[in-house]
Amino acid sequence: MKILIPLLSVCLLAACSSRPVTSGISVEQHSHYQQQLKVSNPELGKKLAIIDVKTRQTNELTDVVVTLASQYKKSQYLQYQFTWYDKDGFVIKGNHSPWQALNLFGFANIQLPGLAPTSNAVTFSLAVREVSTKAQEFED
Repeated sequence: MKILIPLLSVCLLAACSSRPVTSGISVEQHSHYQQQLKVSNPELGKKLAIIDVKTRQTNELTDVVVTLASQYKKSQYLQYQFTWYDKDGFVIKGNHSPWQALNLFGFANIQLPGLAPTSNAVTFSLAVREVSTKAQEFED
């Protein structure tokens, strides 16, 4: 019994640490990417999870696919954008990808592809933000 209690404590701690949270988005498998993921607000982060991140080299460029999962029952209207960094962690100027529209249905998964603009890009960050569905009115 003396051995069982510390063993269970270690297992519980290990289970808790297997789902790190970054800016509200949970990263279930690739925790080494947790600092590279950004979300516009904590409420949005509770509705999303990164469940997979894959990288490869394509013609000397870093190619990524991030699998985003909805943990919310309704559709979400979002935008995402990749930002690329060199080996020293500096942003590669002028090479942000444009904001891409994304309709994420309730409890669905979607793969978000990104391709580095230059061979100097070795890592990335992914920003996700909500898009207002309310009509905007302009005053005269």
